[in-house]
Amino acid sequence: METFSLSDHLGPLTPAFEWMVVVIELFAILILIAGLVQAVRAFASGEARACEGHERGHRLNLGRLTLGRHILSGLEVLIVADLIRTMLHLNAENILLLGGLVTIRSLISFFLERELTHLEKDESS
Repeated sequence: METFSLSDHLGPLTPAFEWMVVVIELFAILILIAGLVQAVRAFASGEARACEGHERGHRLNLGRLTLGRHILSGLEVLIVADLIRTMLHLNAENILLLGGLVTIRSLISFFLERELTHLEKDESS
């Protein structure tokens, strides 16, 4: 069975697309780091101001929400990079790997989204 791979048809453009995948992955890492920095800032501001328990919890929850949203965004961007990489080098092994990665990231996203929705409901009440 012959497989279709974009790299076979793109010729000299293939390295450019491979670099694009690397850039997309770096962008996903930057999203995750930005979320971490904002979460640390929210946590530190609650601790530094010696806020009462409710205000401290509120700031911690805001940090968790921010971090969670960034994780979800980062995972979605990584899926895009994996899709492009798989299309460039299409074979059964890469398709199975992509399926596994998407499944794992989708499960993480599902449960993280549920937790974030719960946190948002707690914050609004």
